[in-house]
Amino acid sequence: MRRRFQTGHLFARGKRRKVWVGRYLEPVLENGKVRSVLRSRIIGACAETSKSAARATLEGWLRPLNEGLHTPIESASFQEFYDKWERDLLPTYRESTREFYRSTAARWIQPHFKDWPLADIRPADVQQFVNLFAHKYSRSVLGNLRAALNCLFATAVDWRYAKENPAINLKLPEGKPVHRAQVLTPEQIGRLLGHLGEPYRTMAIIAALTGMRQSEVLALRWNDFDTQQGVIAVRRGLYRRRIGQTKTEKSVREIPLHWRVRSAVEALRSGPHNHGDFLFTGPHGGFPRPDEITLRVFRPAAEALGLPTFTWRSFRRSAESAMHKSGVSLKAQQAVLGHSDPNMTLVYAETDEASKRGAIEELGKLIFPKFSQIATEVATGFTN
Repeated sequence: MRRRFQTGHLFARGKRRKVWVGRYLEPVLENGKVRSVLRSRIIGACAETSKSAARATLEGWLRPLNEGLHTPIESASFQEFYDKWERDLLPTYRESTREFYRSTAARWIQPHFKDWPLADIRPADVQQFVNLFAHKYSRSVLGNLRAALNCLFATAVDWRYAKENPAINLKLPEGKPVHRAQVLTPEQIGRLLGHLGEPYRTMAIIAALTGMRQSEVLALRWNDFDTQQGVIAVRRGLYRRRIGQTKTEKSVREIPLHWRVRSAVEALRSGPHNHGDFLFTGPHGGFPRPDEITLRVFRPAAEALGLPTFTWRSFRRSAESAMHKSGVSLKAQQAVLGHSDPNMTLVYAETDEASKRGAIEELGKLIFPKFSQIATEVATGFTN
C-alpha cells in the first residue's frame, strides 16, 4: 500500500468506567477493490493507562499504515466468512473430520460470532467466549472447541480475511472432570459375552479381541476377513449411518484374526443375521446406530450382570489396557489400534493396583539392589 499518513483520533469513552479508544482509517478489500473503513479499538481503562501510553499504543497501530507496510484484508462479517468456509474448505476433509468441525462450529461458534465483523474479533474476545463454557463442559470438549476455532481463524488468515489467528494462543479453562470410558476386566468381558445374544455377541467379540473403533466394527464386510492370511482388513468406517473413510490414514490396517473371532463370524454368516454384504444391519435394514446399541443392549446387560456401566469405547480401552499390562510393545499396540500418535495409545491404557505395586517393587530393586537381594533371600528361606 502507498503511504497515507494519519494521526488517528484518541478519546475517552464511558461513564462509570472510562476507557481509551483509538479511531483510525484502515484500507480493506471489498470484492477485490480497496476502500477505507473506520476502525474503533479499545486500548485500555483510563484508570490504568495514561493518555501518553494510550497515544503510544495507537501510534503503534498506525505505523504500518503510515509506512505503507499494511496489507489490506477482505472486509466481511463472520457469517459471510463462515458460509464460505463451510462451502469451500470443509469438503476437503475426511467425512468424520468434516462432521466434527461442522457440528462443533454450528453448535457453539457460529451463533456467538455470526453478527461480528470478522476483522474485529480479537484474542481477548475468543478467550472470553471459551470461558463461557468453563463449568458446562469437560476439558476434552473445550479442546474440540479450540480445534474448530483454530481451523476457522487459521483459514481466515490464509484467505486474507484476518491479519492474525485470535485463537492461536487460546488458554483452556479447567472444565468439568472427564469421565473416561470404563475398562472391563477379562473376566467381566467373558461374563458379558455369555449373556449377549446375536448379533451383539459377535460385535462385542470383535471389539474386545481387536480394539477396533465402533465405526470400524459396524462397517465390516464379510470379505474383510481373510482366513487364508489370517487377518481382518480395516478399510472403512461408519459415521452417522453412512459408510466413509477411516478416521485417519493410520486407521487403514490389517489386524491378526483370532480363532475366536473367526468362529463367531462364521457362525453369524451361517445364521439368520446374514442380510447382505455387511456383517451388521439395523433391525429395519440399513446400518445400526451405535448409541442405540449402547442404550438398548449394553446398558441393560451391565445392570443384569452387575457390571459397571460401559460403552463401545470400553472395549477399545480394555483391549489396550490388557495389551499394555501383558508387556506388548508400544509399536504393536499402536499398529493394532490404528493410532497416528503413540501417545494417544498410552492415553487409552489403564493400569491396576497389582501393576502399580509391581512397578514400585522394581523401582526399589534398582535403587537399593543390596537390600532387595537380602529381602529376596529372606523371602525364599535361603538365609540362616
